[in-house]
Amino acid sequence: MSMDPKWHHAIEFGDKRATTRLKRKCEVADYFMLNGRKYVVTRILGLPLWDAARFYEYEGFRTRDEYIDAIRSYYPDVDDGTKVYIHFFTEVRE
Repeated sequence: MSMDPKWHHAIEFGDKRATTRLKRKCEVADYFMLNGRKYVVTRILGLPLWDAARFYEYEGFRTRDEYIDAIRSYYPDVDDGTKVYIHFFTEVRE
């Protein structure tokens, strides 16, 4: 799973523990690598954007509005009812 480099620091420090996409990108228990660290997908929710916004803190945002603005900056055609997929993940410490 690719991530915008501007989020790498937040992911590495545990401030960002989810990513929202328009499509389901993987399955629960799938792994991905980021800067030499291994992460596992722990949960995936498919929700309309208005409902997904309640998970804004997992995405690394301070407010619901910041989250919605960011999603719309990546996906300009998204409205409140558009189904999005939140992929939750955690670092695997071996």
